[in-house]
Amino acid sequence: MNSEARSRNVTMHVRIAFAILACAAIASAGNARAAGANGWYTPQQAQQGQQYFNNYCAQCHRPDLTGAAGPALTGDAFLKQWGNKPLGNLFTFEHSQMPATNPGSLPDDTMWSITAFILQKNGFPSGSVALNQQTGASRTLVK
Repeated sequence: MNSEARSRNVTMHVRIAFAILACAAIASAGNARAAGANGWYTPQQAQQGQQYFNNYCAQCHRPDLTGAAGPALTGDAFLKQWGNKPLGNLFTFEHSQMPATNPGSLPDDTMWSITAFILQKNGFPSGSVALNQQTGASRTLVK
């Protein structure tokens, strides 16, 4: 292979490597606490979730989600437990184990609203589509 052919070969490999790195950067930037243009939940859903949270959860987790009898649901403690896992895992736990005084007693839509409030408090963005089984269960909470 002559030097001109080698130069073209190296140039082509550099371009391919750059393209791969650019695609990876775009993909990872899109996942970091983002959920595309639609966000994770609607602002109204998180607002309703806060009311439900105060009624059913704040006694153990405190209104500011910092934890008391129950664990903190915001910040590093929350992300260490639930980060890099499907949101459906959190929902399943909440729905089957909470509230502690009557596990499994709250309807799905109430639990999804509470989950929206928890996501809001952890910096996940709102959008135009409500959080529910179809829109959120398989999405991963990225730390």
